[in-house]
Amino acid sequence: MAKPLGLIQKNRIFKGIPNDEFEQMLETLNVQLKHYHSHQTILSRGRAVSRAGLVLKGSVNIYQDSFWQNRTLVDTSACGEMIMSSFACVRGSVSDVTVVAERETIILWFDLYDILNLDDGGRYHTILVRNIIAEMASKNLQLDHRIIHLKPKTTKEKILSYLSEQACMNDSNVFDIPLDRQSLANYLSVERSAMSAELSKLERLGYFECSKNHFTLLQLKTS
Repeated sequence: MAKPLGLIQKNRIFKGIPNDEFEQMLETLNVQLKHYHSHQTILSRGRAVSRAGLVLKGSVNIYQDSFWQNRTLVDTSACGEMIMSSFACVRGSVSDVTVVAERETIILWFDLYDILNLDDGGRYHTILVRNIIAEMASKNLQLDHRIIHLKPKTTKEKILSYLSEQACMNDSNVFDIPLDRQSLANYLSVERSAMSAELSKLERLGYFECSKNHFTLLQLKTS
């Protein structure tokens, strides 16, 4: 299958790779381009992981499945982000999560272990490894942030923690969050109905004004 070089080259992990070495790099990575339809299972729990994936189009949800078949959303990866990179760094890794395409999705799979252990991959090698490490570190920071929002005991505290972070990230009290209601409930590990009720209550109390995913945080009025 022909590789959409333009789409691939725009990704952050390939930033700075010399054009004259790009094809050689793709051959070294042994890339494989795969298309997935909406809600298709990309990787199941218990499957061996030999490659990392780069989301070129669409987005994926990553779930933890329990013994009783309960499914909990633990992460999402949007266009431009890597998936399964930590597993792919270690030979013989087995997935403990299930990856599902949220919508029509294209993923570029590549041999991360081989590139990290390559002795001499040309000029591109150092650049690529540096970019991959930076991307993995960024993803870990995102997961750290989510843990912070999951620590509070109440739905109210989780919501306010998340909205406060979004305001800081946007450097404004007016912003759009990147999640719809169901995705936000999954992200905060709360029931959607309970979260919706709490959002309505907080809006009535004057914490914010909102319309769908658009929020304006307000200072509480003191009596």
